[in-house]
Amino acid sequence: MEKYREIYQDIQARLLEGEFEQGKLLPSDHKLMQNYGVARETVRKAMKQLAEDGYVQRLRGKGTIAIDQRQFHFPLSEITSYTELVQSEALSSQNQLVEFEDGWLPKLYGESEPVAVKRVVRLRKVDGEIDIIDYDYVLQSVAPQLTAEAAQQSLFKYFEQDLGLEIDYAIKTLTVELADADDRRYMQIPAYAPVVVVRSKTYLKDSAVVSYTESRHRADRFSSVIFAKRH
Repeated sequence: MEKYREIYQDIQARLLEGEFEQGKLLPSDHKLMQNYGVARETVRKAMKQLAEDGYVQRLRGKGTIAIDQRQFHFPLSEITSYTELVQSEALSSQNQLVEFEDGWLPKLYGESEPVAVKRVVRLRKVDGEIDIIDYDYVLQSVAPQLTAEAAQQSLFKYFEQDLGLEIDYAIKTLTVELADADDRRYMQIPAYAPVVVVRSKTYLKDSAVVSYTESRHRADRFSSVIFAKRH
């Protein structure tokens, strides 16, 4: 393993364990050079990667500070349930179901005809604080027997394991919007604060739509990393 990767992994582990307080300076590059017995360029490469991955922030002329590690790494380029994300990131998280009722798909999704749905609203608590509000609109024609208990646990688990459906792909859009009344009430954020909104339309193998989702995230807790390649 390259030396800069070893330094990266060591500092990453120390950050995740809370050794470096959020907003406080880490040891200087010169100090890290001495501690690890490497050249300045090796330290800079490790710190640059930590900054790109959202663990630290490099401040010109001041040094490097630790970033709040309670950010939620949301995979825009994948279809992953919230339960799967919590398990993969080893988060302390709870679901709170606040609405479960029959309704109609909001017009913002652009469907020309009314679509009967089950409206499911869940709060996602991470480390005891509500960071995400999920609004799911599950098509009544696809999952007419959906229960509140199943919605409380995992919609994807219900679709795939209980109904035997095959989820194939989703189309997602991301916007940054001002917090609405429910954002402010549930996530305890001030008026005019920004929230990251991810709206998605999830399809089955036969190209039928199974659900629409609006996921609203506290902007200061949201992070997404996407691999992009120049052709």
